[in-house]
Amino acid sequence: MRRYLAFLLLGFWLSGAGAAYADQLQGQSLSGQWVLGHADSCLLDDHLTHVAANGQCLAIQTYMNELPAPHPVLLVFIHGDGIPGGSPADYLRFQATQFASDHVVPLVLIRPGYYDSYGHYSTGNSQAFACNGYPCDGYRPDVVATLAGAVTALKVFYHPSCTILVGHSGGAMMSGIMLGKYPQLANGAVLASVTYNVHAWASKHGWGPWPNSLSPSDWVAKIPKQDFVYIVSGTEDANTYPAMTQQYASALEKAGIDTHLISVPGGTHNSVVLDDAADFDVAIHNAIQNCPVGS
Repeated sequence: MRRYLAFLLLGFWLSGAGAAYADQLQGQSLSGQWVLGHADSCLLDDHLTHVAANGQCLAIQTYMNELPAPHPVLLVFIHGDGIPGGSPADYLRFQATQFASDHVVPLVLIRPGYYDSYGHYSTGNSQAFACNGYPCDGYRPDVVATLAGAVTALKVFYHPSCTILVGHSGGAMMSGIMLGKYPQLANGAVLASVTYNVHAWASKHGWGPWPNSLSPSDWVAKIPKQDFVYIVSGTEDANTYPAMTQQYASALEKAGIDTHLISVPGGTHNSVVLDDAADFDVAIHNAIQNCPVGS
């Protein structure tokens, strides 16, 4: 597996900046170290390990084999809501690493309130486990604005020729929202295990209608006609439900969006991006090929 920017982190410490940061922690209690480390984390707003957006500081993982060529394709992977009890949210890194090249920069964006396998936290409230340990009404305008702000900052940093949002589950839903709510943000998206109407979906699960959340269904009409959307859905997805996914694909097609629905036989909500991710990977590859030339 490609190393996660080890040379950049080593350079940070050797430069003396890391040592100065460590000096700040001397004499602090363990809890004091945690507070200071998280409060100061966007002192490292380097757009490689952290990015500041909308008053929050989000952890990111950037994968590259070498310095990218000018104007690369930017792949922004956005994870789902997680499981009861919590776990690291960077599971999409296994797919992200496969696409690193001199003209593609894949990165994993950790949503507000979540953390990754390396102990890096994103500030903010995830709302992820507010309903008896289950996700609860978390696709709120401020959260979506923070994600969009992070993508915007990364675009300013990389000057990409094309930007693709790659989302799974809740990350796919918020990616679909962003395509319409922020129509200049991305050229397209790959959405795995996504649903159409968040309120109907949450109600079907018995979670209530999630009145504070935005929904992809509200933003289809605002998506630019030149955008593209690849949707990957497992036929055995008992979470976002294939019928609801099909409803989303049909709405996109009706709106004139270049839409590709990939149904994975026997695929479940998570297997389509983990154990059986071949179709997910193909969708990402095709999305990269679908990027407008010279955009």
